[in-house]
Amino acid sequence: MMMKKYASLLFALVLALSLSVSAAADADVYVYDDADILSTDECAALNEAAAAVSEQYGCGVYVVTVDDMADYIDPDAVTETGETGMAAFTEYAWDALGLAASYDSNGIMLALSMAERDFQMLAHGDTANAAFTDYGKYIMQDEFLDNFREDDWYGGFADYIAACGRYLEANANGAPIDVEPSDETEEEYEPLSFGDKLFFAALMAFRFGLPLGLIVAFIVCAVYKRQLKSVRRATEAARYTVSGGAEITAREDRFTHTTEVRTPIKTESDDHDSGPSFSGGTTVNSGGFSHSGGKF
Repeated sequence: MMMKKYASLLFALVLALSLSVSAAADADVYVYDDADILSTDECAALNEAAAAVSEQYGCGVYVVTVDDMADYIDPDAVTETGETGMAAFTEYAWDALGLAASYDSNGIMLALSMAERDFQMLAHGDTANAAFTDYGKYIMQDEFLDNFREDDWYGGFADYIAACGRYLEANANGAPIDVEPSDETEEEYEPLSFGDKLFFAALMAFRFGLPLGLIVAFIVCAVYKRQLKSVRRATEAARYTVSGGAEITAREDRFTHTTEVRTPIKTESDDHDSGPSFSGGTTVNSGGFSHSGGKF
């Protein structure tokens, strides 16, 4: 147990020394490019953009790159929070870089391990986990994966930082990016059947005489059809009653059809044409972290 504790401390120390060289001179560092895939100017531009978003919303936005996360942790080891691989690496990086000390421990990190082309997003803190839901983190991948697959590292990170700003703004406005409600808000109405139209025409003909009755029936049916296009489901019972009208004393339920909503399931190929199902909100582990990741 003691050796394992020392090993964990050693990993954290190596990580901190490796990733925090620039942080020693400037505490306001948001981009840690240990894999050296960005130019000096690109790092500076990304760091400035990340700082602006972080300070505006009180939530750190970070980038971490390494040649191989296996140089820092055992990829098969399970952390106290139950994570392995890249998820475990991002938690080690979060702790080793002391990111919990900023923004009341609120932040999001995008980490790349170049050896196996792994990426992982980590969020920590109440604000970050509210803004970056499970569904939100998943669809955010589309913001940068195409760039990374073409080795456009600067473009991918720039799009990631910009997306973080939009997510944090949506959360600040009380509408975090999450799964959409599945409840139907509109009700379908079928047009008048041929039999209904025929009966109505006969009724009008009897009332007004054949020629005039047919004309009246045609006009009324046309107006009725147009009104149906704007019909929506009423949410209050009063909408279905008429003052002084008859009371409903009996009711019959008739099954007409079934509406089925399907959500595609993510495949092993990591194809974004399909994806996992989400129930809303954010899954947070015992350490206060939420994760999302894959390959690029």
